Amino acid sequence: MDLYDPIHKKVIGVSFIVFSVFSLVGVYFYDIFMEFILEKAQEEPDFDIEIGWIFAFIDSIVWALALLFLVPRLILGIALTMGKKWANVPSMVFGIISLLNFPVGTALGVYCILVFTAKPRPEETFDKRDH
Repeated sequence: MDLYDPIHKKVIGVSFIVFSVFSLVGVYFYDIFMEFILEKAQEEPDFDIEIGWIFAFIDSIVWALALLFLVPRLILGIALTMGKKWANVPSMVFGIISLLNFPVGTALGVYCILVFTAKPRPEETFDKRDH
C-alpha cells in the first residue's frame, strides 16, 4: 500500500470533518442538557441560586475547548479534501492529539502519522535495452 497516495489525505480529511461535526453536535446537545438540568434544579426550594455561575463557567470552558480543537480540525479536514499542502503539518499535529481518543481516535492518529510521514516510493528504473 502506497501511503504517499493523495487519497489517504482525503480519507483523513473526511474523517476530520465527520468527527468534528459529530463532536460539535454533541457539545451542543450537552449545552441543551445542562440548561435543562439547571432549570429543573432551580425549581427545587433548597437550590442556591448563587451556584449557577459554576454551570455557566463549565459551559464556557466546554465551548472554548470545542472552538479550540474542533473548528480548526474541521477547517483542516476541508483543506485536506481539497488537497491543500499547508494543511499537512497541522493535520499531523491534530493526528497526534487524536491519539488520546481511544479507540477510534487512536486508530486515526496512527493512520495520520503513517500517512504524513510516508516517503514517496523511489521510481523503478527499467533498462530499455533487452539483453
